[in-house]
Amino acid sequence: MTLDQIRSFYLVAKLGTYQKAADRLNATQPAISARVAALETRLRTKLFDRTGHSVTLTPHGRRFLSYAEKMLELMNLAEIDLSRGHEIGGVFRIGASDTMIMSWVPEFLLELGNIFPELIVELQVGPSPRLRDELIAHELDMAFIVGPVTAPELISQPICECPMVLTAAPELGLHGKKLKLEELERFNMLTFERKTQPHQKLKRDLRARGVSARLNPISSLATGVLLATKGFGIAALPLVAVEDEIAAGRLMLLDSELELSAIQFSICYCDGPDAVLASRVVDAALDHLRARESRESINISF
Repeated sequence: MTLDQIRSFYLVAKLGTYQKAADRLNATQPAISARVAALETRLRTKLFDRTGHSVTLTPHGRRFLSYAEKMLELMNLAEIDLSRGHEIGGVFRIGASDTMIMSWVPEFLLELGNIFPELIVELQVGPSPRLRDELIAHELDMAFIVGPVTAPELISQPICECPMVLTAAPELGLHGKKLKLEELERFNMLTFERKTQPHQKLKRDLRARGVSARLNPISSLATGVLLATKGFGIAALPLVAVEDEIAAGRLMLLDSELELSAIQFSICYCDGPDAVLASRVVDAALDHLRARESRESINISF
């Protein structure tokens, strides 16, 4: 019985197919099948029922899964403890929302490289709903996303909240006065894409005040900021995403009768044997945030 066999079995059990396990391990499907078959021979029992491309655990397979999780967790613990992190290598897949990428996450990734110099970070930037689904599918190891996230497979650690603001290019002449609610209806309002929590929160905030705004969902936060500087409309975005443009005078903070809800963020990762490394990365991220302390554009919430 080898660790390669155990890990191959574990991933087939979690992902549901031999091909997905092969993709995760950069191996071929026949290689994964051979490892599982050798493990079944060693244990003298059948671990999977195979129906077409998908597989399901047998009763003995379900029993062995708990042992496999413990063995893999112990292996990861030993590797991290004895090497003190300096020899931890391989690819660690991190997802991050646009807001986190435009604030503190790049600095943290530089720090993470010093803690785990052999670790290769694979970064995926995208909307939080998609990153959440990729975490559950084991396509990511950890993600900085809008939270809190409730899913039985995931561990979710609240980290910070980012205030939302209204801002616009100085050419629109909307700054330096109190904007009434009806004035907001005259302009395009740039914000997050439709399926995200911030977009839905903004819609509720507007509805609660009876505002029929012309919402323009933008899939890229950086693009939304750029359009705002060009005078396309009012941007309803996190302060941290626009503070550089405000400091440079390319955007102006607006004062209005509309109060916007802050966005909460969490670090999420999958529970299981691989959570050992993820939890170390989470600890490093929390330490990094503590060193920054809360400021106007990011309020630490742990």
